[in-house]
Amino acid sequence: MNSIDSDSNNKKKDKDDRNDEGRIDGSKFNNAEEDENKKISMSTDKSVDPRFKRLLWYLIASTRGGVNRAKIINFLSESPSNANQLSNQLKLDYKTIVHHLDVLKINGLIITENEESYGATYFISPIIEKNYSAFKEIMATIGKK
Repeated sequence: MNSIDSDSNNKKKDKDDRNDEGRIDGSKFNNAEEDENKKISMSTDKSVDPRFKRLLWYLIASTRGGVNRAKIINFLSESPSNANQLSNQLKLDYKTIVHHLDVLKINGLIITENEESYGATYFISPIIEKNYSAFKEIMATIGKK
């Protein structure tokens, strides 16, 4: 009698295992959902590279033209533009804009596809998109001074 009970228990256990593997609802789905949530939170909680943060501090807070560079980065994050559009929108001299765009481009904070052509459109670089929170943090700190 004992062997029959153990056989039926083993069959029941095998059947339960198959149901867990094949079913979407229950703990299997919840674990997948939790894993996805962890991935999302990890991608948003990644710390900023300290070297990048130092570069931002230098270019934005420690130099004379930092305020203008911050305005350019902020504007480009909302709307990719060319130098003339930036000059008009930010009410700055065209040559000043071109100088700051060159500084930002050399340091990898902005990019352009057609840099040699007149009217080249500038975008913020992927690294600044990824670390935009560090830029905002620096801007908030500067604003308090």
